[in-house]
Amino acid sequence: MMAIMDFGNTVINYLNNADERLLNVIKAVVVSYRENDLVAFIVDGPPLTRKQYIKELLNAETEIERGKYTTQYDLEKESENW
Repeated sequence: MMAIMDFGNTVINYLNNADERLLNVIKAVVVSYRENDLVAFIVDGPPLTRKQYIKELLNAETEIERGKYTTQYDLEKESENW
């Protein structure tokens, strides 16, 4: 635990003394790391990265705006025939 804290303090010191070029490199690494971090799973598919998940959400919102969705009422009616 102490090693992690020491490492964190070292990184903070680097950041406090970093020039713009180093900060841009660090930002690029962090953004890439976050975008490739797994954040969700599709029931019948592979895990999604943050970037893929956001894309799926935007696609879903577009479909809803186009009226392409099923209401709970319709699902309940459909399930009566299962």
